Order: sequence, then structure tokens, then C-alpha cells
Amino acid sequence: MLFAGFAAAASFGSEDGSWPGLSVSASAEVETAYICRGFVWDTRPYSAQDAALGVDLGPIGSVAASIWTYSPMSSDGHSDDMRRRAYAEIDYLLRYYYDIDIAEGWRLRNGLGHQWVTNPGFVGGRTVCDWQALQVLQTPWVTPYWRLRVLRHPIDETYWVVGVKRSFDIKENLSLIVDFFGDIGDRRHFSNLYGNYGKAPGEGWRGGLQALNLVFRLDYALNEYVGLFAFVGQFCLVRDDARDAIKAKDGLEMRRDVTYGGVGVCVSF
Repeated sequence: MLFAGFAAAASFGSEDGSWPGLSVSASAEVETAYICRGFVWDTRPYSAQDAALGVDLGPIGSVAASIWTYSPMSSDGHSDDMRRRAYAEIDYLLRYYYDIDIAEGWRLRNGLGHQWVTNPGFVGGRTVCDWQALQVLQTPWVTPYWRLRVLRHPIDETYWVVGVKRSFDIKENLSLIVDFFGDIGDRRHFSNLYGNYGKAPGEGWRGGLQALNLVFRLDYALNEYVGLFAFVGQFCLVRDDARDAIKAKDGLEMRRDVTYGGVGVCVSF
């Protein structure tokens, strides 16, 4: 869910370009753990589906509307408010992109978005709305990026992802992507996730680096429209007081370090 790009797809429009081109993409995958906002929410295997419709607006950029769903594949081993299997979370996203060609092989993607996160499968689930901004700098060597989420209703916090990725061509139609990124939050972000554990009266959390992630992903293109992927990643909570807060809590999802992975299929046209 990095919101770091929109899959390129063949566009469909009039031959004279009098109306914008359209693109459609979708994916389905199975993962071993659900990690979001630098926090391990679920350690059960889950399935996720994503579908997006993009509109190329020519010189003024592009827009994309998408939906993402998360469904645990088991109802065992977790608290009552996490036992729902189907559609525990459904996210709706609306995004705008504007790309700037800097030089040959150099492109800067700028994005703005609004997201509605709904939790129909959780007891007391509520809709969380946030604004997002991102920049992705494509170069011939590495791709640094950052993404900002500003949540204001009903959760009040600011959260960043800052990282760098690199793609390696292994053979025809097969590539390896290495992605290293950090989760960064403000003091409200830490307070929302970990409460007031270990904090004296009047003393609050400080913002800063929360967790580090390293992901290796293989992509194989079956043809022009269909691709397969598999990945393995390592999540590590690096904030000492956050690690202590997690250690003091009870529950299978209270994890400080997790090795996770997944497989999936994606289509675009």
C-alpha cells in the first residue's frame, strides 16, 4: 500500500487524442502479516485485492481512483474485535499525479491523494480519513521516495514513509526490486499506537523514526498484461520505548520484529 506509483497500462482513447486515455489495473495477493503505519496489526495470513481506474489528462497530469480490501484467512488466535474474516478493511483512494521529466532517465512524480479507510470487520470500526502527498524520483540507478499521511478524523496524527528502491533485471521478463524504507511519526502517532506506557504525568511521546523495513520482490511478466510477483520482507521496530510498550501488551499481534512474505498476480490494460 505504498501509494508510490500507478501501474503503467495500455491507454484507450480516441485516435486524435480528443478525449483522455483510460487505464485499468488490478491485483490479488496473499501475505503472512498485515503491517501498516509502522505497526504489526495482524500476524495471520490474509488476502488482499486492489482495483484501480486511471485517466490520463495529458499535459496536466493524471488521476486514479482505486479500492483496496484486506481479509484475514483465519478467525483464530486473536481478540474478538479481529475475528472477522471477509473484508476486515476496505480502503477507497482518489489520487492525482503530475510527472516532471528532468533529464534523460530522470523523472519526478508528484502526487496528492485522499483516502477513506473503513473497518467493517472490526467491532467498533470507524472510517478514518487522511490526506496524502508523495514524491518519487526515478533515476538510472536508484529511486528515492517519500510519502506523507495526515490523519485528522477521527485520528489526529502525521505519519511518513521515507525510502529508496532499486530494480535489477535478472533475465528476460524477470526482475528483482530491493526496497528499504523507514516509518516516521509525530508524537500523536506514537501516542495513538502505544498509549501512555512508561510516560510520567505531563510527559508525552517524541516524534521520530519508528521502524525500518527491508523488502526483496521478484516480478515476472507472463505477457504484456499479466504479471506474477513474490516477496519477502523484514520489519523491525527500532524505537526503544515503543518496543517496551509492545512487550508489555498481551496478544499475538503484539510483535516488535516480523519476517513476512507474500505472492500475487497483477493485470493491467
